[in-house]
Amino acid sequence: MNIRDHSSQFTIYVFTTDVDQGASVKVYLSQAGYDAYFFQDPEALETRLKENPPHILVFSTAALGGSLSDFVTHVQGINDEIRFIAITAISQFDILAQYNSFGFVDVISDEAAALETRVVWSVDRACEKLYLSYQNEQLFDDLQTVKQQVDEVHKAAVTSMKAAAAAEKLETVSFATKIGQYRSAHSKEDLIQRFLNNISGSMCIFFKFLPSVRSFVATHGNGVEGSQIQGVGCQLEADDVKDLNGQLSVGLLPARFNAMLVEAFHFNPPKGLPLYGAQNLEGVFVYSGSLEKGAATQLNEEFALFSLCYSHLALEKKVDALEVQDFVTELHNRNYYVKILADEVSRSRRLKQPVSVVKIAMDDFYEIESSLGEAVRDELLKSVATVIAKTSRSNDQSCRTAANEMAMILPHCSKKGAALRAERLRRIIEGTSFLDKGMKVSISLGISEYPSLCDSAKSLDESATKALSHIVDKGGNKICLYKAPETHRPDFEVPVE
Repeated sequence: MNIRDHSSQFTIYVFTTDVDQGASVKVYLSQAGYDAYFFQDPEALETRLKENPPHILVFSTAALGGSLSDFVTHVQGINDEIRFIAITAISQFDILAQYNSFGFVDVISDEAAALETRVVWSVDRACEKLYLSYQNEQLFDDLQTVKQQVDEVHKAAVTSMKAAAAAEKLETVSFATKIGQYRSAHSKEDLIQRFLNNISGSMCIFFKFLPSVRSFVATHGNGVEGSQIQGVGCQLEADDVKDLNGQLSVGLLPARFNAMLVEAFHFNPPKGLPLYGAQNLEGVFVYSGSLEKGAATQLNEEFALFSLCYSHLALEKKVDALEVQDFVTELHNRNYYVKILADEVSRSRRLKQPVSVVKIAMDDFYEIESSLGEAVRDELLKSVATVIAKTSRSNDQSCRTAANEMAMILPHCSKKGAALRAERLRRIIEGTSFLDKGMKVSISLGISEYPSLCDSAKSLDESATKALSHIVDKGGNKICLYKAPETHRPDFEVPVE
Protein backbone atom coordinates (compact mmCIF):
# COMPACT_ATOMS: atom_id res chain seq x y z
CA MET A 1 0.00 0.00 0.00
CA ASN A 2 0.99 3.65 -0.45
CA ILE A 3 0.35 5.48 2.83
CA ARG A 4 0.37 8.78 0.91
CA ASP A 5 -3.06 7.84 -0.44
CA HIS A 6 -4.42 7.79 3.12
CA SER A 7 -2.16 10.10 5.19
CA SER A 8 -4.75 12.91 5.26
CA GLN A 9 -6.97 10.64 7.38
CA PHE A 10 -4.45 10.65 10.27
CA THR A 11 -3.97 13.39 12.87
CA ILE A 12 -0.45 13.78 14.30
CA TYR A 13 0.51 15.98 17.29
CA VAL A 14 4.13 17.07 17.84
CA PHE A 15 5.09 18.13 21.40
CA THR A 16 8.51 19.65 22.13
CA THR A 17 9.91 22.78 23.77
CA ASP A 18 12.40 23.20 20.92
CA VAL A 19 10.52 25.60 18.63
CA ASP A 20 12.76 25.07 15.60
CA GLN A 21 12.61 21.29 15.94
CA GLY A 22 8.84 21.17 16.46
CA ALA A 23 7.99 23.56 13.66
CA SER A 24 10.28 21.78 11.22
CA VAL A 25 8.88 18.31 12.05
CA LYS A 26 5.34 19.66 11.73
CA VAL A 27 6.08 21.08 8.28
CA TYR A 28 7.57 17.79 7.05
CA LEU A 29 4.54 15.86 8.30
CA SER A 30 2.16 18.33 6.66
CA GLN A 31 4.05 18.05 3.37
CA ALA A 32 3.60 14.27 3.64
CA GLY A 33 -0.16 14.87 3.76
CA TYR A 34 -0.79 14.39 7.49
CA ASP A 35 -3.11 16.59 9.58
CA ALA A 36 -0.21 17.75 11.78
CA TYR A 37 -0.05 20.21 14.73
CA PHE A 38 2.84 21.49 16.88
CA PHE A 39 2.51 22.20 20.62
CA GLN A 40 5.07 23.81 22.88
CA ASP A 41 2.81 24.47 25.87
CA PRO A 42 1.76 21.38 27.93
CA GLU A 43 -1.60 22.95 28.87
CA ALA A 44 -2.45 23.70 25.25
CA LEU A 45 -1.53 20.13 24.36
CA GLU A 46 -3.77 18.69 27.08
CA THR A 47 -6.71 20.83 25.95
CA ARG A 48 -6.40 19.62 22.37
CA LEU A 49 -5.91 16.01 23.48
CA LYS A 50 -9.28 16.19 25.21
CA GLU A 51 -11.05 18.04 22.38
CA ASN A 52 -9.63 16.11 19.42
CA PRO A 53 -7.34 13.17 20.30
CA PRO A 54 -4.72 12.43 17.60
CA HIS A 55 -3.83 9.05 16.18
CA ILE A 56 -0.15 9.54 17.04
CA LEU A 57 1.64 11.81 19.52
CA VAL A 58 5.27 12.53 18.62
CA PHE A 59 7.00 13.98 21.70
CA SER A 60 10.47 14.86 22.91
CA THR A 61 11.36 13.40 26.31
CA ALA A 62 13.32 16.60 26.96
CA ALA A 63 10.02 18.53 26.98
CA LEU A 64 8.53 16.55 29.88
CA GLY A 65 8.24 18.41 33.15
CA GLY A 66 7.76 15.23 35.17
CA SER A 67 8.45 11.55 34.77
CA LEU A 68 7.86 9.68 31.51
CA SER A 69 5.51 7.18 33.20
CA ASP A 70 3.33 10.00 34.58
CA PHE A 71 3.12 11.64 31.14
CA VAL A 72 2.22 8.42 29.33
CA THR A 73 -0.32 7.38 31.99
CA HIS A 74 -1.92 10.83 31.91
CA VAL A 75 -2.26 10.85 28.08
CA GLN A 76 -3.68 7.32 28.04
CA GLY A 77 -6.13 8.38 30.72
CA ILE A 78 -7.44 10.96 28.25
CA ASN A 79 -7.58 8.48 25.36
CA ASP A 80 -6.01 5.01 25.40
CA GLU A 81 -6.10 4.75 21.59
CA ILE A 82 -3.30 7.33 21.16
CA ARG A 83 0.02 5.87 19.95
CA PHE A 84 3.41 7.32 20.96
CA ILE A 85 6.64 8.03 19.08
CA ALA A 86 9.39 9.33 21.39
CA ILE A 87 12.33 11.52 20.38
CA THR A 88 15.13 10.98 22.89
CA ALA A 89 18.84 10.46 23.42
CA ILE A 90 20.24 7.04 22.46
CA SER A 91 21.19 6.49 26.10
CA GLN A 92 17.46 6.44 26.96
CA PHE A 93 16.51 3.71 24.46
CA ASP A 94 16.79 0.86 26.98
CA ILE A 95 14.50 2.68 29.41
CA LEU A 96 11.89 3.39 26.73
CA ALA A 97 11.97 -0.26 25.62
CA GLN A 98 10.06 -1.02 28.85
CA TYR A 99 7.08 0.97 27.51
CA ASN A 100 6.29 -1.27 24.50
CA SER A 101 2.98 -2.28 26.08
CA PHE A 102 1.96 1.34 26.67
CA GLY A 103 1.18 2.26 23.06
CA PHE A 104 4.73 3.08 21.93
CA VAL A 105 5.30 2.37 18.24
CA ASP A 106 8.82 3.75 17.85
CA VAL A 107 11.72 5.55 19.54
CA ILE A 108 13.85 7.96 17.48
CA SER A 109 17.29 9.32 18.26
CA ASP A 110 17.30 13.09 18.94
CA GLU A 111 20.38 13.58 16.77
CA ALA A 112 19.74 16.55 14.47
CA ALA A 113 20.82 14.81 11.23
CA ALA A 114 17.73 14.06 9.10
CA LEU A 115 15.51 14.08 12.22
CA GLU A 116 12.47 15.30 10.29
CA THR A 117 12.84 12.57 7.66
CA ARG A 118 13.23 9.89 10.32
CA VAL A 119 10.08 11.09 12.07
CA VAL A 120 8.11 10.97 8.80
CA TRP A 121 9.38 7.42 8.13
CA SER A 122 8.33 6.35 11.62
CA VAL A 123 4.90 7.98 11.32
CA ASP A 124 4.43 6.39 7.88
CA ARG A 125 5.05 2.89 9.22
CA ALA A 126 2.89 3.44 12.29
CA CYS A 127 0.01 4.77 10.19
CA GLU A 128 0.35 1.87 7.73
CA LYS A 129 -0.11 -0.55 10.63
CA LEU A 130 -3.05 1.45 12.00
CA TYR A 131 -4.69 1.65 8.57
CA LEU A 132 -4.35 -2.08 7.92
CA SER A 133 -5.63 -2.85 11.43
CA TYR A 134 -8.68 -0.65 10.82
CA GLN A 135 -9.08 -2.23 7.36
CA ASN A 136 -8.96 -5.76 8.78
CA GLU A 137 -11.53 -4.85 11.43
CA GLN A 138 -13.76 -3.35 8.74
CA LEU A 139 -13.21 -6.43 6.57
CA PHE A 140 -14.43 -8.67 9.38
CA ASP A 141 -17.44 -6.41 10.00
CA ASP A 142 -18.23 -6.41 6.27
CA LEU A 143 -18.09 -10.19 6.21
CA GLN A 144 -20.54 -10.42 9.11
CA THR A 145 -22.80 -7.85 7.44
CA VAL A 146 -22.83 -9.78 4.16
CA LYS A 147 -23.67 -12.99 6.02
CA GLN A 148 -26.55 -11.23 7.74
CA GLN A 149 -27.75 -9.74 4.44
CA VAL A 150 -27.68 -13.16 2.75
CA ASP A 151 -29.68 -14.65 5.61
CA GLU A 152 -32.20 -11.79 5.50
CA VAL A 153 -32.57 -12.04 1.71
CA HIS A 154 -32.92 -15.79 2.09
CA LYS A 155 -35.72 -15.51 4.62
CA ALA A 156 -37.54 -12.80 2.67
CA ALA A 157 -37.22 -14.65 -0.64
CA VAL A 158 -38.37 -17.96 0.84
CA THR A 159 -41.45 -16.25 2.27
CA SER A 160 -42.13 -14.50 -1.05
CA MET A 161 -41.63 -17.62 -3.15
CA LYS A 162 -43.84 -19.73 -0.86
CA ALA A 163 -46.61 -17.15 -1.17
CA ALA A 164 -46.23 -16.99 -4.97
CA ALA A 165 -46.18 -20.76 -5.28
CA ALA A 166 -49.29 -21.09 -3.14
CA ALA A 167 -51.15 -18.41 -5.14
CA GLU A 168 -50.12 -19.52 -8.61
CA LYS A 169 -49.36 -23.18 -7.85
CA LEU A 170 -46.02 -22.85 -9.61
CA GLU A 171 -43.08 -25.18 -9.12
CA THR A 172 -40.14 -23.08 -8.05
CA VAL A 173 -36.53 -23.88 -7.37
CA SER A 174 -35.83 -23.71 -3.64
CA PHE A 175 -34.11 -20.46 -2.73
CA ALA A 176 -32.07 -22.35 -0.13
CA THR A 177 -30.95 -24.73 -2.90
CA LYS A 178 -29.66 -21.80 -4.99
CA ILE A 179 -27.72 -20.39 -2.06
CA GLY A 180 -26.30 -23.84 -1.44
CA GLN A 181 -25.23 -24.06 -5.08
CA TYR A 182 -23.51 -20.67 -4.94
CA ARG A 183 -21.83 -21.28 -1.59
CA SER A 184 -20.41 -24.61 -2.75
CA ALA A 185 -18.45 -22.86 -5.53
CA HIS A 186 -14.69 -23.39 -5.23
CA SER A 187 -13.63 -20.15 -6.92
CA LYS A 188 -14.91 -16.84 -8.23
CA GLU A 189 -14.87 -18.20 -11.79
CA ASP A 190 -16.93 -21.21 -10.75
CA LEU A 191 -19.43 -18.92 -9.02
CA ILE A 192 -19.78 -16.72 -12.13
CA GLN A 193 -20.46 -19.74 -14.32
CA ARG A 194 -23.10 -21.02 -11.89
CA PHE A 195 -24.89 -17.69 -12.08
CA LEU A 196 -24.91 -17.81 -15.88
CA ASN A 197 -26.20 -21.40 -15.78
CA ASN A 198 -29.14 -20.24 -13.66
CA ILE A 199 -30.23 -17.73 -16.32
CA SER A 200 -32.59 -19.14 -18.93
CA GLY A 201 -33.75 -17.71 -22.23
CA SER A 202 -31.38 -14.75 -22.45
CA MET A 203 -27.86 -14.18 -23.72
CA CYS A 204 -25.55 -12.79 -21.05
CA ILE A 205 -21.76 -12.33 -21.19
CA PHE A 206 -19.35 -11.61 -18.34
CA PHE A 207 -16.48 -9.20 -19.09
CA LYS A 208 -13.65 -9.22 -16.55
CA PHE A 209 -12.18 -5.78 -15.77
CA LEU A 210 -8.38 -5.47 -15.92
CA PRO A 211 -7.54 -2.10 -14.30
CA SER A 212 -3.82 -2.27 -15.12
CA VAL A 213 -4.59 -2.10 -18.86
CA ARG A 214 -7.98 -0.33 -18.61
CA SER A 215 -9.73 -3.20 -20.40
CA PHE A 216 -12.84 -5.38 -20.31
CA VAL A 217 -12.22 -8.95 -21.53
CA ALA A 218 -14.96 -11.55 -22.14
CA THR A 219 -14.41 -14.70 -20.05
CA HIS A 220 -17.82 -16.39 -19.53
CA GLY A 221 -21.08 -16.50 -21.44
CA ASN A 222 -24.58 -17.94 -21.52
CA GLY A 223 -26.50 -18.37 -24.77
CA VAL A 224 -23.35 -17.92 -26.82
CA GLU A 225 -20.59 -20.29 -27.95
CA GLY A 226 -17.25 -20.03 -26.16
CA SER A 227 -15.48 -19.55 -29.49
CA GLN A 228 -17.58 -16.42 -30.13
CA ILE A 229 -16.30 -14.62 -27.03
CA GLN A 230 -12.70 -15.87 -27.04
CA GLY A 231 -10.35 -12.90 -27.36
CA VAL A 232 -13.21 -10.37 -27.35
CA GLY A 233 -12.54 -7.25 -25.30
CA CYS A 234 -12.35 -3.49 -25.24
CA GLN A 235 -9.65 -1.13 -23.99
CA LEU A 236 -10.91 2.11 -22.48
CA GLU A 237 -9.43 5.58 -22.70
CA ALA A 238 -7.97 7.09 -19.53
CA ASP A 239 -10.93 9.50 -19.30
CA ASP A 240 -13.38 6.58 -19.46
CA VAL A 241 -11.91 5.07 -16.27
CA LYS A 242 -12.07 8.24 -14.16
CA ASP A 243 -15.79 7.94 -13.40
CA LEU A 244 -16.30 4.31 -14.42
CA ASN A 245 -17.92 3.24 -11.15
CA GLY A 246 -20.24 6.23 -11.23
CA GLN A 247 -21.36 5.42 -14.77
CA LEU A 248 -21.94 1.75 -14.01
CA SER A 249 -23.92 2.56 -10.87
CA VAL A 250 -26.56 4.36 -12.95
CA GLY A 251 -26.60 1.70 -15.66
CA LEU A 252 -24.34 3.43 -18.22
CA LEU A 253 -21.48 1.76 -20.09
CA PRO A 254 -18.44 3.62 -21.55
CA ALA A 255 -19.14 4.69 -25.15
CA ARG A 256 -16.33 2.56 -26.68
CA PHE A 257 -17.47 -0.52 -24.76
CA ASN A 258 -21.10 0.15 -25.66
CA ALA A 259 -20.29 0.45 -29.40
CA MET A 260 -18.31 -2.80 -29.37
CA LEU A 261 -21.21 -4.69 -27.74
CA VAL A 262 -23.70 -3.41 -30.32
CA GLU A 263 -21.43 -4.38 -33.22
CA ALA A 264 -20.23 -7.78 -31.92
CA PHE A 265 -23.35 -9.11 -30.19
CA HIS A 266 -26.20 -6.90 -31.48
CA PHE A 267 -27.26 -5.94 -27.96
CA ASN A 268 -29.77 -3.16 -28.52
CA PRO A 269 -29.17 -1.39 -26.27
CA PRO A 270 -26.56 -3.10 -24.06
CA LYS A 271 -27.33 -3.24 -20.33
CA GLY A 272 -24.75 -3.89 -17.63
CA LEU A 273 -24.73 -5.37 -14.12
CA PRO A 274 -21.44 -4.40 -12.42
CA LEU A 275 -19.83 -7.00 -10.16
CA TYR A 276 -17.81 -5.92 -7.12
CA GLY A 277 -15.61 -7.94 -4.79
CA ALA A 278 -14.34 -6.35 -1.55
CA GLN A 279 -15.27 -2.90 -2.97
CA ASN A 280 -13.24 -3.38 -6.18
CA LEU A 281 -14.83 -3.58 -9.63
CA GLU A 282 -14.14 -7.09 -10.94
CA GLY A 283 -16.24 -7.09 -14.08
CA VAL A 284 -19.67 -6.54 -15.62
CA PHE A 285 -22.42 -8.84 -16.89
CA VAL A 286 -23.81 -7.53 -20.17
CA TYR A 287 -27.19 -8.39 -21.69
CA SER A 288 -29.65 -6.90 -24.18
CA GLY A 289 -31.95 -4.12 -23.04
CA SER A 290 -34.64 -5.52 -25.35
CA LEU A 291 -35.35 -8.43 -23.00
CA GLU A 292 -38.97 -9.00 -22.07
CA LYS A 293 -39.94 -7.55 -18.69
CA GLY A 294 -40.31 -10.97 -17.05
CA ALA A 295 -36.92 -12.19 -18.24
CA ALA A 296 -35.21 -8.94 -17.20
CA THR A 297 -36.81 -9.15 -13.74
CA GLN A 298 -35.68 -12.76 -13.34
CA LEU A 299 -32.14 -11.82 -14.39
CA ASN A 300 -31.92 -8.93 -11.95
CA GLU A 301 -33.36 -10.95 -9.05
CA GLU A 302 -30.92 -13.78 -9.70
CA PHE A 303 -28.06 -11.25 -9.87
CA ALA A 304 -29.06 -9.74 -6.51
CA LEU A 305 -28.69 -13.14 -4.84
CA PHE A 306 -25.54 -14.02 -6.76
CA SER A 307 -23.79 -10.71 -5.97
CA LEU A 308 -24.33 -11.18 -2.23
CA CYS A 309 -22.86 -14.69 -2.40
CA TYR A 310 -19.99 -13.37 -4.52
CA SER A 311 -19.21 -10.59 -1.99
CA HIS A 312 -19.28 -13.21 0.76
CA LEU A 313 -16.79 -15.41 -1.13
CA ALA A 314 -14.51 -12.45 -1.96
CA LEU A 315 -14.36 -11.39 1.70
CA GLU A 316 -13.66 -14.96 2.83
CA LYS A 317 -10.80 -15.20 0.32
CA LYS A 318 -9.37 -11.92 1.58
CA VAL A 319 -9.57 -13.01 5.22
CA ASP A 320 -7.84 -16.29 4.28
CA ALA A 321 -5.05 -14.30 2.60
CA LEU A 322 -4.46 -12.26 5.77
CA GLU A 323 -3.80 -15.48 7.72
CA VAL A 324 -0.86 -16.46 5.50
CA GLN A 325 0.70 -13.06 4.75
CA ASP A 326 3.54 -11.32 6.57
CA PHE A 327 2.49 -7.81 7.58
CA VAL A 328 5.77 -6.00 6.85
CA THR A 329 7.10 -7.60 3.66
CA GLU A 330 3.74 -8.71 2.17
CA LEU A 331 5.36 -12.09 1.47
CA HIS A 332 3.85 -15.33 2.79
CA ASN A 333 4.48 -15.96 6.49
CA ARG A 334 6.18 -18.76 8.43
CA ASN A 335 3.02 -20.88 8.80
CA TYR A 336 2.47 -20.86 5.04
CA TYR A 337 6.15 -21.66 4.45
CA VAL A 338 6.07 -24.77 6.63
CA LYS A 339 2.95 -26.09 4.89
CA ILE A 340 4.00 -25.36 1.30
CA LEU A 341 7.55 -26.70 1.87
CA ALA A 342 6.14 -30.06 2.99
CA ASP A 343 3.87 -30.12 -0.07
CA GLU A 344 6.72 -29.28 -2.45
CA VAL A 345 9.02 -31.96 -1.02
CA SER A 346 6.23 -34.55 -1.35
CA ARG A 347 5.67 -33.46 -4.94
CA SER A 348 9.42 -33.56 -5.61
CA ARG A 349 9.52 -37.13 -4.33
CA ARG A 350 6.63 -38.17 -6.60
CA LEU A 351 7.95 -36.46 -9.74
CA LYS A 352 11.63 -37.26 -9.10
CA GLN A 353 12.47 -33.57 -9.53
CA PRO A 354 14.66 -31.58 -7.09
CA VAL A 355 13.43 -28.71 -4.94
CA SER A 356 15.75 -26.11 -3.38
CA VAL A 357 15.45 -23.62 -0.54
CA VAL A 358 17.39 -20.36 -0.35
CA LYS A 359 17.43 -18.63 3.07
CA ILE A 360 18.15 -14.88 2.98
CA ALA A 361 19.22 -12.51 5.77
CA MET A 362 19.91 -8.79 5.60
CA ASP A 363 23.46 -7.98 6.77
CA ASP A 364 23.87 -5.63 9.76
CA PHE A 365 20.14 -6.05 10.50
CA TYR A 366 20.27 -5.26 14.21
CA GLU A 367 22.79 -2.44 13.76
CA ILE A 368 20.38 -0.79 11.30
CA GLU A 369 17.52 -1.31 13.75
CA SER A 370 19.37 0.23 16.71
CA SER A 371 20.81 3.19 14.80
CA LEU A 372 17.97 4.08 12.41
CA GLY A 373 14.94 2.57 14.12
CA GLU A 374 12.34 -0.09 13.35
CA ALA A 375 10.65 2.02 10.69
CA VAL A 376 13.77 2.16 8.50
CA ARG A 377 14.48 -1.50 9.20
CA ASP A 378 10.98 -2.50 8.06
CA GLU A 379 11.20 -0.29 4.97
CA LEU A 380 14.47 -1.95 3.96
CA LEU A 381 13.03 -5.42 4.58
CA LYS A 382 10.05 -4.58 2.41
CA SER A 383 12.33 -3.23 -0.35
CA VAL A 384 14.46 -6.39 -0.32
CA ALA A 385 11.31 -8.54 -0.35
CA THR A 386 10.04 -6.61 -3.38
CA VAL A 387 13.26 -7.39 -5.28
CA ILE A 388 12.97 -11.06 -4.31
CA ALA A 389 9.37 -11.21 -5.57
CA LYS A 390 10.16 -9.42 -8.84
CA THR A 391 13.09 -11.71 -9.66
CA SER A 392 11.23 -14.95 -8.86
CA ARG A 393 9.60 -17.38 -11.28
CA SER A 394 5.84 -17.75 -11.28
CA ASN A 395 5.99 -21.10 -9.45
CA ASP A 396 8.53 -19.99 -6.80
CA GLN A 397 7.30 -19.27 -3.27
CA SER A 398 8.75 -16.36 -1.26
CA CYS A 399 8.16 -16.18 2.50
CA ARG A 400 9.34 -14.34 5.60
CA THR A 401 10.33 -17.03 8.07
CA ALA A 402 11.91 -15.04 10.94
CA ALA A 403 12.63 -11.47 11.99
CA ASN A 404 15.70 -11.31 9.75
CA GLU A 405 15.10 -14.27 7.49
CA MET A 406 13.28 -14.72 4.20
CA ALA A 407 13.12 -17.91 2.20
CA MET A 408 12.63 -18.86 -1.44
CA ILE A 409 11.24 -22.29 -2.26
CA LEU A 410 12.38 -23.20 -5.78
CA PRO A 411 10.55 -26.21 -7.30
CA HIS A 412 12.30 -28.14 -10.10
CA CYS A 413 15.58 -26.41 -9.24
CA SER A 414 18.82 -28.22 -8.41
CA LYS A 415 21.48 -26.99 -5.99
CA LYS A 416 23.50 -25.60 -8.90
CA GLY A 417 20.55 -23.64 -10.26
CA ALA A 418 19.70 -22.40 -6.76
CA ALA A 419 23.28 -21.21 -6.21
CA LEU A 420 23.20 -19.29 -9.49
CA ARG A 421 19.85 -17.74 -8.55
CA ALA A 422 21.17 -16.81 -5.09
CA GLU A 423 24.32 -15.16 -6.41
CA ARG A 424 22.30 -13.20 -8.98
CA LEU A 425 19.96 -11.95 -6.25
CA ARG A 426 22.90 -11.02 -3.99
CA ARG A 427 24.46 -8.91 -6.77
CA ILE A 428 21.16 -7.19 -7.58
CA ILE A 429 20.64 -6.21 -3.91
CA GLU A 430 24.27 -5.10 -3.56
CA GLY A 431 23.91 -2.83 -6.61
CA THR A 432 20.54 -1.32 -5.66
CA SER A 433 19.99 1.92 -3.74
CA PHE A 434 17.13 1.81 -1.24
CA LEU A 435 15.05 4.53 0.40
CA ASP A 436 15.11 8.17 -0.61
CA LYS A 437 18.67 8.66 0.69
CA GLY A 438 20.20 6.06 -1.61
CA MET A 439 21.02 3.65 1.21
CA LYS A 440 22.96 0.48 0.32
CA VAL A 441 22.45 -2.90 1.97
CA SER A 442 23.78 -6.41 1.39
CA ILE A 443 22.41 -9.87 2.04
CA SER A 444 23.71 -13.32 2.98
CA LEU A 445 22.20 -16.47 1.50
CA GLY A 446 22.19 -20.14 2.57
CA ILE A 447 21.22 -22.85 0.07
CA SER A 448 20.13 -26.46 0.33
CA GLU A 449 18.42 -28.95 -1.97
CA TYR A 450 16.29 -32.09 -1.70
CA PRO A 451 17.23 -34.88 -2.41
CA SER A 452 20.96 -34.31 -3.02
CA LEU A 453 21.72 -32.64 0.33
CA CYS A 454 18.93 -33.76 2.69
CA ASP A 455 16.05 -36.22 3.02
CA SER A 456 12.91 -34.35 4.22
CA ALA A 457 11.16 -31.01 4.37
CA LYS A 458 12.40 -30.48 7.93
CA SER A 459 16.01 -31.22 7.09
CA LEU A 460 15.77 -29.09 3.94
CA ASP A 461 14.73 -26.11 6.06
CA GLU A 462 17.31 -26.81 8.77
CA SER A 463 20.20 -27.34 6.35
CA ALA A 464 19.47 -24.07 4.50
CA THR A 465 19.38 -22.31 7.89
CA LYS A 466 22.75 -23.82 8.87
CA ALA A 467 24.28 -22.65 5.60
CA LEU A 468 22.91 -19.16 6.18
CA SER A 469 24.19 -19.01 9.78
CA HIS A 470 27.63 -20.16 8.65
CA ILE A 471 28.02 -17.42 6.04
CA VAL A 472 26.63 -14.74 8.38
CA ASP A 473 29.26 -15.70 10.97
CA LYS A 474 31.92 -15.33 8.27
CA GLY A 475 30.99 -11.67 7.64
CA GLY A 476 28.05 -11.98 5.24
CA ASN A 477 27.44 -10.63 1.73
CA LYS A 478 28.12 -14.10 0.28
CA ILE A 479 26.26 -17.28 -0.56
CA CYS A 480 26.83 -20.66 1.10
CA LEU A 481 25.79 -24.09 -0.22
CA TYR A 482 25.12 -26.69 2.49
CA LYS A 483 27.41 -29.74 2.41
CA ALA A 484 25.66 -33.06 2.96
CA PRO A 485 27.15 -35.54 5.45
CA GLU A 486 29.07 -38.46 3.96
CA THR A 487 26.41 -40.89 5.19
CA HIS A 488 23.62 -39.17 3.21
CA ARG A 489 22.00 -41.24 0.46
CA PRO A 490 19.61 -39.35 -1.88
CA ASP A 491 16.07 -40.71 -2.40
CA PHE A 492 16.71 -40.36 -6.14
CA GLU A 493 19.50 -39.12 -8.38
CA VAL A 494 19.39 -35.61 -9.80
CA PRO A 495 20.79 -35.41 -13.37
CA VAL A 496 24.05 -33.46 -13.66
CA GLU A 497 23.44 -30.12 -15.41
